[in-house]
Amino acid sequence: MGVMDFLKKSEKLVFWNRCRLHSGDPEFRQMVLNGYHSADFLELRHYGDEYPGCIVYDASETGNGIGFFAEFGMMLSKLYFADDRGMVPYVRWGEDYVYYEPEGVRGEKNAFLHYFEPVSEVTSIEHAAHVVHQRAWHWEQVRAAYQTAGYQVSREYVEAMAPVLKKYIRYNRETETYLADAYEGLLGSKKTLAVHYRGTDFNRGYNNHPIPVRIEQEIEKVRELLTANAYEQIFLATDETSAVERFRQEFGDKVKLYEDTYRDDGSGESVAFSESKREQHHYRLGLEVLRDQYTLTRCAGIVCGHSSIISVAKVMRAAWYDDTWEDFCLIDNGTFHNNNKFDESGHARRKT
Repeated sequence: MGVMDFLKKSEKLVFWNRCRLHSGDPEFRQMVLNGYHSADFLELRHYGDEYPGCIVYDASETGNGIGFFAEFGMMLSKLYFADDRGMVPYVRWGEDYVYYEPEGVRGEKNAFLHYFEPVSEVTSIEHAAHVVHQRAWHWEQVRAAYQTAGYQVSREYVEAMAPVLKKYIRYNRETETYLADAYEGLLGSKKTLAVHYRGTDFNRGYNNHPIPVRIEQEIEKVRELLTANAYEQIFLATDETSAVERFRQEFGDKVKLYEDTYRDDGSGESVAFSESKREQHHYRLGLEVLRDQYTLTRCAGIVCGHSSIISVAKVMRAAWYDDTWEDFCLIDNGTFHNNNKFDESGHARRKT
């Protein structure tokens, strides 16, 4: 075997040899030094001859055990990234998505389409001519540009994401009918104060997660607003059965909620990772959290803490209602800074 044949068989040796040969080229040095994990360097893949004349941006699921609206928020940043660069987005939520159903829903295995219409005319990238795959540093660049980190979303971020959401996101017919009927059946036309209480695994104190809002804090704010602004009823969105009981003790029949929502009965586990024998449990978990979020977004006022649901609700309110809530009361207790990492906790995955 000759020297050149030997070199060609070793990827590392080929790389170092090219670095030696091109070290005097400033453009090559910039590519090597800045290209890796840079959102300004895009890798173009070629899989076939479909969708010629455009670059498809594959905004697949982020995964990592994140919940419905954490995933949705990541997707918005990816859509912004693609739109800003003139790429055509394609969204697929697959096996790494928490609410994925292996058998599909209505014959569809792309979990994004269980709830929404496609974001573009692209239905698959399997044979697409030009594809850029999503990378974490793409959406990280977008969020950093608008001073947004974790659960803290800036006004500038909301203003930037609202047109993107309005352009690309539409409920599918089944979801839209379900959400609208549920809202009207539960709340009608009465002036409603929404309350979002996030419990379960939020109480585990994960790094860079919000310090949980105490239920007494929300109850106090609700009392103030009921008196000040003549709300006729309260819509409660929560993942804990104990929170439902506590609010009913305080406010009785004024409290309205979706009784069939799957809630935790004291385990402290996120319902997103729960298992149940009910049919299409994971799809229904997604539909239920979407229903809660849709409802609190439409209410006149809201009391809440930081969460992904609220971050996205701000964008949806701006995009679809062109305003904010009459009363927006967000209780901020600060953020945990520790070594208790969510993705290393053992609680960040569905049990299979």
